[in-house]
Formats: sequence, C-alpha cells, structure tokens
Amino acid sequence: MIQTRTANPVDRHVGQRLRQRRLLLGMTQEQLADKVGVSFQMIQKYEKGSCRVGASRLMQIAGALKVTPSFFFDEAPAAEVRKVAEDHVTMDADVMNKKETIDLLKAYYSLSDDVRRHVLAMVKSLHEKDAA
Repeated sequence: MIQTRTANPVDRHVGQRLRQRRLLLGMTQEQLADKVGVSFQMIQKYEKGSCRVGASRLMQIAGALKVTPSFFFDEAPAAEVRKVAEDHVTMDADVMNKKETIDLLKAYYSLSDDVRRHVLAMVKSLHEKDAA
C-alpha cells in the first residue's frame, strides 16, 4: 500500500515564511534556487511544504533571503490563525501571501523610521475609530 504524505503544518509554515520573504525581496523562485544550488521546482516544493527543508539548506536559504533561520519558525505551528497586536485580531491565513500585503510591506519599510512611526500611529488610531 502506497501512502501519500500530507504536508506537516510546520513544513507548510516554514514554506509560507520562505515565500513571503522571497516575494518581499522581489526575488523569483529561479533566482533563489540559483543562490542555494537547487532547482526552482525544489523551491516550489519547499514553499508548498511538500518537502522538508534540511538544516543546512535552511541556513543557505536564510543567508540568501537575509534573515536568520529562526525567521522561518516565527509564529509556528499555528500558521492557519495569526494573532496580531495586543487585542489579538485574527486574520485570514492567506493574508500574508497576498500581493497587496507584500506591496504594503515594501512601501512601509521603505519609509524612514520617523515616518513609519507616524503611519503606524495613524493606522492604530483609524482601527480604534473603526472598531468603535
């Protein structure tokens, strides 16, 4: 009897974080694959969580994406439900994979620290008014 392997929640989470970071940097699967010495199909499999990323490969990927290996495990394994801010607002699990979110994050982090603080304060204020 052949068993098909379903993606482990942690493997899916690591893959989602990998994809998010790659997209945030504007890097293609092919470009990342070239940097770490694998095929772009392997990057696809890592991102889907259908293949586990070994420790040494994770180190290579982290270096190519300019993050620490721990970045891939932030908020794991509860990738389906993310808690945001102090009031624990829940988001759709796919919100971090949307182009709009990636574009917003790129624009936000291109701002100076001072401007970012003001934007964040403004958004928090709008959220409080909207929730009231």
